[in-house]
Amino acid sequence: MRWFETSPRYNIRGFVQSIKRDAIEAIHEVLVKHFISKFLGAMYGFEDCASWVSLFKTLLRRKRFLLIVLDDARYDAFAKVYNRYLRGMLIKARVPPPNTYSWLPRLFSYPEFNNVRVFYASIGIESHDIRIKSFVPRDREVEVISIKPNRAKHLRTVLPSEVNEVIMDMGLSGRDIVWYAQPHFPWIVDEGLSIMLMRDVLIHDYLPPDTIRRRLKAIGVPRSRFVKAYYANLVLVLRYVRELIRYAIDQGVDYKEIVVTSDHGEMLGELGLYLHQEYDLPQLTIVPWLKLVPRMYMGILECTSHLQ
Repeated sequence: MRWFETSPRYNIRGFVQSIKRDAIEAIHEVLVKHFISKFLGAMYGFEDCASWVSLFKTLLRRKRFLLIVLDDARYDAFAKVYNRYLRGMLIKARVPPPNTYSWLPRLFSYPEFNNVRVFYASIGIESHDIRIKSFVPRDREVEVISIKPNRAKHLRTVLPSEVNEVIMDMGLSGRDIVWYAQPHFPWIVDEGLSIMLMRDVLIHDYLPPDTIRRRLKAIGVPRSRFVKAYYANLVLVLRYVRELIRYAIDQGVDYKEIVVTSDHGEMLGELGLYLHQEYDLPQLTIVPWLKLVPRMYMGILECTSHLQ
């Protein structure tokens, strides 16, 4: 190839196509962020959603509690599959947009966030890892056990079984937060797709919002496979949530309340968007808040044990 063939002036057609693509992406982002998200929010109403922040504050006032966080679990997906493994009172909760950083630093500074043990599955993707320990005030009795990727290093994620192993080794304190990585990407149940998308996810925060959609199209992967992988990751982690609750019962931990929730939702191809974007959309801000009644624990395990 001659040197001038690489010049933008020579490759005018490619240059024009690039400008056209960037313009379309910019218009799409403006429409979603400033018009579509507001329209969908107004249509949705959110009137039937409790405030996640208020629920969290109330839980912290409990003398003994267990809060289980499933990273990326959106309400509608959770509602479809949870009762195969758990029983309780499920409500919709609205987390502040656009992401976890909108509420986590503020709530971790709340006075009642004290004498808490946090088991956190760290995600080996720097732009997606929350780094919980950095938000805990220094004057608090808060122990953060950060669990790093081990058996799934190639996927940069922590298996839910590894989280439970650490908990069973260290024990529960009675005021506990357990933060699983799933159903967040990467998907343990579809390693091939996770590896194909890893490069794009690594720099997802710095690329146009429809990058994943274009990547899926380029490699010939249908949206249905993406959705299936997400749901399978969610089902997988729910099995280990049930195992964790069984362990707590066996150890005689007298929790006054057990809650299963999420920090935010996930886009599964709606509006051409995937993963979690910085938009105020119902798919991203409506999450489950499943309250398990203590006296029902044994019944929960008995009536679901045959489904594992």
